Amino acid sequence: MQADPSVPHTRTRQLNRYFMPVFLAALDYLAILLAEEIAFGIRDTFDIFHHGNYGLQASYVYFWIPLIFILFLACSRAYERMKPIVDTVKQIFYSVFFGLITCIVILFFLQASLLASRFYLVVFGVLTLFNIYVLRYIVLKILKRYQLFAEPIVLIGARKTAESVLRYFEGDLGYRYKLIGIVDNNPSQEVMRYGCTMVAPMNRAAEFVRDTGVQNVVITAPGMPKSMLQNLITSIQPYVRNIGYVPDLIGTPMSSVEVDTLFSEKIMLMKIRNNLARRHNRIIKRVFDLVGSILLMPFLLTVILILSVLIKLDSPGPAFFNAKRIGKHGKEFTCYKFRSMYVNSDEMLKKYLAEHPAAQKEWDEFAKLRGYDPRVTRVGRIIRKYSLDELPQIFNVFLGTMSLVGPRPYLPREKEDIGSDYHTICMTTPGMTGFWQVSGRNDVSFAGRVKMDVWYIRNWSIWIDLVYLFKTVKVVFGSQGAY
Repeated sequence: MQADPSVPHTRTRQLNRYFMPVFLAALDYLAILLAEEIAFGIRDTFDIFHHGNYGLQASYVYFWIPLIFILFLACSRAYERMKPIVDTVKQIFYSVFFGLITCIVILFFLQASLLASRFYLVVFGVLTLFNIYVLRYIVLKILKRYQLFAEPIVLIGARKTAESVLRYFEGDLGYRYKLIGIVDNNPSQEVMRYGCTMVAPMNRAAEFVRDTGVQNVVITAPGMPKSMLQNLITSIQPYVRNIGYVPDLIGTPMSSVEVDTLFSEKIMLMKIRNNLARRHNRIIKRVFDLVGSILLMPFLLTVILILSVLIKLDSPGPAFFNAKRIGKHGKEFTCYKFRSMYVNSDEMLKKYLAEHPAAQKEWDEFAKLRGYDPRVTRVGRIIRKYSLDELPQIFNVFLGTMSLVGPRPYLPREKEDIGSDYHTICMTTPGMTGFWQVSGRNDVSFAGRVKMDVWYIRNWSIWIDLVYLFKTVKVVFGSQGAY
């Protein structure tokens, strides 16, 4: 078999492997310099007595301070090419935090701490984190869009699991794999749509991997017998740098998994933590919600006031629709929302469903009308499209009955529909946004929403919350899945 010409030559791959960390480090260097200059400018605006760079030598400003942050980023493996964006967000945060602490210590010994105000250090730290995140996002988006420096990959197994893996690679900025080969006796059409041109049967897996020259293989066949999997890994390992495989643990909470290798017994021990069962994690989540709501509230109050007036002018009735929802530990709470429907919406819905059997079927599956809904007002259609009807929930977040990110706030009448997952759903407060809101919103069935919410609760981390908040902005401005 001839190697695919789309697979980069070995020397090219090596250059790409070394170029990307250097390129990302240079990008971070620019982000740090920009943060320094902006922080100096903001300090000078508010402090008429001090200007410039606190008397620090240029070498500290332009070399040593950026170098400290870059070293922490390198030590945290933030320059590795292929990893989930959630891990990258976490690594950058910790690197910037410890880099800032180190800079503070250095300034103290240089006696520059007498001049470097706390205000400057806080602004510099926040700007450094923000700049690195934004520049990384823009550059990774471009690299992803044009498949620049993409790493060739071969999948062994091309059914449902492979489809899920490829969808994740396609959507996650951290991964820039280019599928060039499939090993499967009968690959699915969904996998084939990713543009793969080379296919081989399972009994030629090792030969296929060797001939393509690919260095990354992912085994996406969780149902493969143990002996067959071991033989497969043994046969292809001499030809590649990296082998990944999907274990038969799909759906199991894995976000906080720890792996111990018991070498003498040739056993891998996996330990799974229940993050939200730990008190310090619940405190972190609450502090995150409280700080976030306080920061957002001044910007949202003006929008809330304007929308309140528009809703009152559009149709008779109150501006707000405050309904009971299921909260933490199953306790009901008042959820604040803008009214987007007519006051007699229940009667309108009952009549409409009786007259339209197709709408009744849709309501039974999604608990929503995804197309025309006679209950929704003119202003209501606009605010629902961009999820503006949920802005008053920021008061729920401040009061602690909701979170910025969490499971959907379910209605009390939906308790029976949630079923056996009810107690899991009630482990934490519902959120203004969450997994299902950034994964199709109203295009997801009721059962699908519950499954997503359960997954979120079992795999919670503050980094997942940050990623979902960012994705929510993209989804809302794109009005994806909104009706």
